[in-house]
Amino acid sequence: MELRHLRYFKVVAELQHFHKASQALFITQPALSNQIKQLEEELGSKLFERIGRGVKLSESGERVLESACRVLSEIENMRDAVEDLESGSRGTLRIGVLQSVNVLYLRKIVLEFDRHYPNISLCIEELANDQIASKVADGEIDLGIGFILPQAYKNIDTEMLFQEKWNVVVAPQHVSKARDIAEGREQDLKAVLLPERFETRKIIDNYFQTHNISIGKITEVNSISCILDLVENGNSFTILPEAFSVFKSQHRLVSYCIDNLAAREVGILTASDRSMKRSVGNFRQLVVKHLSSAGTHSLG
Repeated sequence: MELRHLRYFKVVAELQHFHKASQALFITQPALSNQIKQLEEELGSKLFERIGRGVKLSESGERVLESACRVLSEIENMRDAVEDLESGSRGTLRIGVLQSVNVLYLRKIVLEFDRHYPNISLCIEELANDQIASKVADGEIDLGIGFILPQAYKNIDTEMLFQEKWNVVVAPQHVSKARDIAEGREQDLKAVLLPERFETRKIIDNYFQTHNISIGKITEVNSISCILDLVENGNSFTILPEAFSVFKSQHRLVSYCIDNLAAREVGILTASDRSMKRSVGNFRQLVVKHLSSAGTHSLG
């Protein structure tokens, strides 16, 4: 088995189509099919099932994909580590961040990092918190900026940056209802919230449940700016971290602090079972510089 077999297999698995994969890999389809056949013969199992013109992974294929991703990730880590040791200024840095961190803070960090390390390629993904933790642990990303939750993370070190409180956000004409929402009293506004896959939404849902707040009308939107626009122009409210007051200058909105919803901790997540590349350490220093006091002052 050679690395090219795993690379080819991974592309076919991602695209679920041999012709599209051959185009992406710049090889002929027969050559690609032959490479996959060699891999299947060595493993003694069919890795794909035909679905019309496309393919899908077999049960064996799903297991092989998990292993292939880990192997290819380790190979990339090895190459980056060698380049990093040689020069300290080249390679690829993969970062996973929460939506709130991406929207509010990442721009300044990336601009400063690029000024100091222009030859390092940055790959930044906006992810849900559980995805950040999983990808850090598996080595798919080098550093994550996410929530530090009460449960212990396996093979992950955490470093707290700041805490952020929660606000009910409403349009000015509904300001009298903000306190009712924060204190769990009945009201008639519709909730506009992030989808359930976001950790922010999970915290809000738990708050509703714990305080017996009945919310029957919900609009789900995965864009903070769209949420605030809907709240500004409709009969609705949202609950967001206090830091999002930075957008109040763009919207006619008012907020009310929820004192009985515990502040959440935002921090750095790194793998505890792998040595930290020099470039990761450099990026971490900038994150600490820009975010360690983020929860101590108003952004509005």
